[in-house]
Amino acid sequence: MIRRAGFGPAFLLVSIVLGAMVAPAMFGRSLHEILAAAALCLLAAAIAIEDLRSMLIPDIPLLAIGLVGLGLAIHDIGEAAGIALWIVGAIGVAGALLAFSVVYGHLRGRFVLGFGDVKLVAASGLLIGPWGVGMQIFIASISAMIFVIIRAIRRGRKPRWSARVPFGTFLAPAAVVVWAWFGRGM
Repeated sequence: MIRRAGFGPAFLLVSIVLGAMVAPAMFGRSLHEILAAAALCLLAAAIAIEDLRSMLIPDIPLLAIGLVGLGLAIHDIGEAAGIALWIVGAIGVAGALLAFSVVYGHLRGRFVLGFGDVKLVAASGLLIGPWGVGMQIFIASISAMIFVIIRAIRRGRKPRWSARVPFGTFLAPAAVVVWAWFGRGM
């Protein structure tokens, strides 16, 4: 999937814009955090572009975000019990989101989140912790609403609030922004 996203102009543009958003937060940070920020910007851009194109979140960059988050947690926390608790928190927040999505889907007859979005929240939980995921979802939701409004205006229509939205396009960059500006939520 990531092969289709490629390193074209859209990928470069999203990477540069996201990098510009997090760069000021990286002043004074350690080298490993700066390198993590660069990697996270590229990974989030790959997810955003592919989800926008295909409504699918690619697993490889998703896994890589989780591994970067886990690596940072191991570096920051250090002790096995703290790391285990961090992992349980990430899985717990993703599980809660999945449960909400399933219950909502059964009640309303329509599922609002794909499994890729839930996996992205799990990976994000490893990066920013369960507390940061709430802020991530808030930022992504506001961004997605703006996207829906702009798309409707461009098409000369009223916004359809039931329209399908590539939510990973907004979730992935929001995770990087939350991590850079607000930390890990420990």
